[in-house]
Amino acid sequence: TWHLPCCDERLTYAQFAALACEVFGKDISYSVIGKWALIAAGLFSSGAREMRELLPRYEHDNLFDSTKFKQRFPDFAVTTYRAGLETIWREWKNAQAPR
Repeated sequence: TWHLPCCDERLTYAQFAALACEVFGKDISYSVIGKWALIAAGLFSSGAREMRELLPRYEHDNLFDSTKFKQRFPDFAVTTYRAGLETIWREWKNAQAPR
């Protein structure tokens, strides 16, 4: 199996959120909602029901290995998480600027 090239940093969801806060210059807090809370919310909210369907995917960290891709295409530049977030932030700010 080939995965598309990905950064070799193995960030947890918490580390990724902290990096995004740093790049975006925002200090936010978050909490993890238990499965039982999503089940209860799903009784009233279709959005919560849809989120509940994704839970199995996020019970474990997703680890991608792009070694084969990098061996085949050694000159391909892989974007780091920080660089990707900085690009997203810059493009968002530019889109918000008055024209």
